[in-house]
Amino acid sequence: MRKNTANKILASALTLMTERGYNNVSVKEIALTAGVSEMTVFRHFDTKLGILQSLIRTYSYIPYFEHFFSHELTGHLTKDLQQIAHSYLAFMEKNKPIFLIAMQDRSILPELIDIISDNNTRQLQNLLADYFQKSIEQGHLKKEIDTAGQAIVFLTGLFGFFVSTAIWENHFLKDQQEIFVQHTVEAFLKGVQV
Repeated sequence: MRKNTANKILASALTLMTERGYNNVSVKEIALTAGVSEMTVFRHFDTKLGILQSLIRTYSYIPYFEHFFSHELTGHLTKDLQQIAHSYLAFMEKNKPIFLIAMQDRSILPELIDIISDNNTRQLQNLLADYFQKSIEQGHLKKEIDTAGQAIVFLTGLFGFFVSTAIWENHFLKDQQEIFVQHTVEAFLKGVQV
């Protein structure tokens, strides 16, 4: 029962914060929407920020990518990078509400961007940089590349695609994910592959 209550609180908070932003939603409103008392909300989460941090942990893509990088990579750079790109974009789409909350409240709650970045982006960057290092050792990538820098380059392109489609619903890129990923991976590999 305790987990169900926490999930109801999180679902209510996510819905309200996505619609109106973090700062414009009270714990009282979250409790009312979840059908619980404010005291129940505070028993599960010490603060409103605690609710948001729990949402970020719940929507983290890192456990998936840790498993993916350690068990599912084929060693075929093109296929691996395409799968990484598609998986990243799928998780970002799933996490779009968290992104939209962060964008709405970035001036009021600048630490929110850091929380998201620390929990997800930097960890994914490290996983990708390690993959690039192994690819260098296997002779697939140029020895002189900066693996951390190239991980940033690769992820930044994907993030830009996601932001463009998240903010503008009818953006010209909306139905172009497959072609975008294909060409992004091709162009990226031309710069780093042996």
